[in-house]
Amino acid sequence: MALYLALAVPRLPTAEEAGDALLLVVVIVMTIIVSNLAERAIRAAFGNTAVGEASLFVNMVRAALIVFATYFVGENIFEFEMTGIAQALGLTTLLVSLGLQDVIRNFVAGLQIVMEHLFVVGDQIEVGDMRGEVLDISWRETVLRDRDGDPHVIPNATLMSGVLLRRDGKMSRRYDITCDIKPGLDLDRVAEDIQRLADDALRKRALGSGEPTEVRFMGSTANGVIASVRIYLKDIEYETRGYDAVMRAIDDRGYLADWTNESPAQQQWRP
Repeated sequence: MALYLALAVPRLPTAEEAGDALLLVVVIVMTIIVSNLAERAIRAAFGNTAVGEASLFVNMVRAALIVFATYFVGENIFEFEMTGIAQALGLTTLLVSLGLQDVIRNFVAGLQIVMEHLFVVGDQIEVGDMRGEVLDISWRETVLRDRDGDPHVIPNATLMSGVLLRRDGKMSRRYDITCDIKPGLDLDRVAEDIQRLADDALRKRALGSGEPTEVRFMGSTANGVIASVRIYLKDIEYETRGYDAVMRAIDDRGYLADWTNESPAQQQWRP
């Protein structure tokens, strides 16, 4: 009967076990609280224009807090020999790091970019023959958007290995408009006229970036000579209005190819 009662009634934890359990709960709760406070402070310090940079530091702080809490719990509650475990982990980390040298270089370069405030999201930078607007900065890479609106992912170590230039102002957008020019005309005069009219139209509508329009002749078709009109706009949102402004400006100039017979308006563009 005594044996039955001993098995049926659960054993109450000792004072030492209760203290260890309470300490474990306190460590977990404090780690969560400190982690959340640190995240808020870091994101407030970086603001809304450097989300990638803030995330990098938040993850570093969280990892450090988890390591510290694990070490404290192992030593004081479970009575593990954490020094030996730490040494073993250090050796493992060294071996892994030898195989992750590129990742580590990118990480260190990312820290340098963030700590020295070399550039932030929204800046316009140039490195080598690459120029673009910074879209995102992470612990491993930086994303740039070029004048054509295409994103480019560049490792941080590559950015830091060359000459890095930071440009002032907002980056202009480059767009190409293709049209056909009547064959047999004076292309130099046609190019000058298109450039003048396009620049005037973009300036009057406050769409252009200030860079001059470029006109190139790319080949020929049955309709005539292919002209590529390259315009530079302030922002990507002006693309449709920029196209419309330029085409309205040159629509009645007489040198655009069509399916009609040659008109008097086209005669003036003869060489």
